[in-house]
Amino acid sequence: MRLKILLRYLAAGLFVGGFWYLNRAKPPYEEVLRTLAVFALWLLILKSRLSHRSIELHFFPAFAGKAAMIIIAALAETPLRAWTDNPALPVAIGLALAVAGLGLVGHPHFFTHRGSVS
Repeated sequence: MRLKILLRYLAAGLFVGGFWYLNRAKPPYEEVLRTLAVFALWLLILKSRLSHRSIELHFFPAFAGKAAMIIIAALAETPLRAWTDNPALPVAIGLALAVAGLGLVGHPHFFTHRGSVS
């Protein structure tokens, strides 16, 4: 079961990191806003789908965690511009790894089963 969760967070990390990289030509604040908007929509869709399975997605902790990572990514990209022609690539990779790793660690705070005692 843990492997299945890890694979889901890896997919989420690739999605967020890939979306960040696709928007690399945009100003950092626009990258942040676009990525947060898409991620919020994705979370709302996921929340709706999981409600049918008696799994509750805690939107605010999940969104706040990803928002913090995305803002840190934007702040990290600015100084990287002095060192590389493509600062969005290492930032997108770091963002993907952060979403996967920290998502796995924070998983119990993001999801609960309605029938379980927690």
